Amino acid sequence: MRRMKCPRIRKLSADRPDASIQQAEKELTKLQKMTRQSTVFGEEIEDLVDQLRQVAAPSSEPFIFTSILEENKKLLQSIFKDCGDIEFRNFDAGGKSALLVYLEGMADTSNLERNVIKPLMSQTGPDNPNTGNLSEIFTTMKSISEHILGASSVSVLTKASAAIEAVMMGNALLLIDGLSEGLSISAIKYVKRNIGGANNEHILRGPNEAFNEGLTDNIVLIRRRSRDTNIKVQILKVGERTKNSIALLYAANLVKPGLVEEVERRIKLIDTDKVLASAKIEEFIVDHPWSPFPQVQTTERPDKVLAALYEGRVGLILDGTPATLLVPCTYNVLMQSPDDYTIQPVIASLIRLTRNVTAFIAIYLPAIYVSVVSYHPGMLPTTMAISVAELRARTPFPSFLEAIMMEILLEVFQEAIVRLPQRLSGAATMLGAFMVGTTIVQAGLINPLLVVVVAITAISSYSMPSYTFNLALRWLRIPMLVLASILGLYGVIIGILAVTIHACSLRSFGESYIGGLFDITLLSDWKDGVVRLPSKLLKERPKEFGSKDQTRGGEEDG
Repeated sequence: MRRMKCPRIRKLSADRPDASIQQAEKELTKLQKMTRQSTVFGEEIEDLVDQLRQVAAPSSEPFIFTSILEENKKLLQSIFKDCGDIEFRNFDAGGKSALLVYLEGMADTSNLERNVIKPLMSQTGPDNPNTGNLSEIFTTMKSISEHILGASSVSVLTKASAAIEAVMMGNALLLIDGLSEGLSISAIKYVKRNIGGANNEHILRGPNEAFNEGLTDNIVLIRRRSRDTNIKVQILKVGERTKNSIALLYAANLVKPGLVEEVERRIKLIDTDKVLASAKIEEFIVDHPWSPFPQVQTTERPDKVLAALYEGRVGLILDGTPATLLVPCTYNVLMQSPDDYTIQPVIASLIRLTRNVTAFIAIYLPAIYVSVVSYHPGMLPTTMAISVAELRARTPFPSFLEAIMMEILLEVFQEAIVRLPQRLSGAATMLGAFMVGTTIVQAGLINPLLVVVVAITAISSYSMPSYTFNLALRWLRIPMLVLASILGLYGVIIGILAVTIHACSLRSFGESYIGGLFDITLLSDWKDGVVRLPSKLLKERPKEFGSKDQTRGGEEDG
């Protein structure tokens, strides 16, 4: 019997060299490259299609609405590409296709269901009394909003940019087949902080409601406190990309002529892509951005804003932040507190005078100490001079270096307390007090008298009603210390003159920052500036703000 030969097993690459692993890897690499190129090519085709759709649109518009609903939907989908939170809701309205576009989480879906979708879908029923008039009602968006929709706030949109902005703000966009316009429906509902107490400007007597991050809520807090129709609100947009809303508030019958227009002009000149905090607005609109002094007053209290409006000033409320800006800003307003108007005038006047003294101490006390100890010890009483000399003999560093070290430690402790979680800030305070008050002094690194001076200086700066003004005082201590270490008391005097001249030269929307204190024509403002007289004697508004009506009494026009 003939034996069958077993076929010889050979490698595939021996018969087919092009089937080797190396060749397969090369082909796979080519395939991957072609896939990437096709993806890029597809994206370029999409961009080209979008550009072709935009040919008929003006340069400021992404596209123009057509009367074909599906085409409008494709245009919007190209704009909202990769936006997973944008919802496109198709439904039937009066026999026509309708589309509702809204931002999930920011639009009230139950409101849209109740006041938009259900009324429009019910128009197709046989029992609907308006069935015979549907062809007339569905000719324009205006007639639809007047005869069918139950929403309280609607507006007809003809521009695509306005429609896109309305959707991103939380409103709903309604489009209907056959109509080349849209309808913006107010249905904003998003998570926000409730109205709470003031965190930074708490007072003992009086209201403690504070602004939150919602622009509408903040305007309501102003309106609730005043029924005056002369309080005007203008809504502007800032930020090329964020397009934040900012409210400009003023009393039309009191504000200085030209002030509102100047504030509006400066806001429109803001050229930036994002505005997330009111501090950025402040940097753009101030006259002297390099000055350490705040040229815009910041507050979170609605009563303080309203009081400023009735003095002829202008308020700026940015959506998304509780910090409200007030302009013009002068030294006088920064030294005033709402508590001044809830206590007896005599006590309030004494407190205001004390604040002015503590402002001086917060800047110049360490510099005066360094200059006297280093250059003019003969100015001290003999007993005190001997005591200071004994304390100085125990420390290895010169007084200037000691003061700089203490200032640095003080700033470090303040930043640590601010940045740490609330439960740990108390421990940081105790640790800082232990290090500065006990350890450093016992180690002989710092003069105990200097610790007392720095502590008094810090407490003096904390007594300022304005936190931004407090920061300015803290910053000015360093150049004053340098001048004192070089020139002694002569350097301190030069520093005082330089700070005074700089403050007098500052202008906040045309108003002198500190010059009003020395202007003889504005002496009447001292009644509610340097001191506070009883309310029945404060019959005039501050002249420094140029209010149209100087009388606080009830005139015919307010």
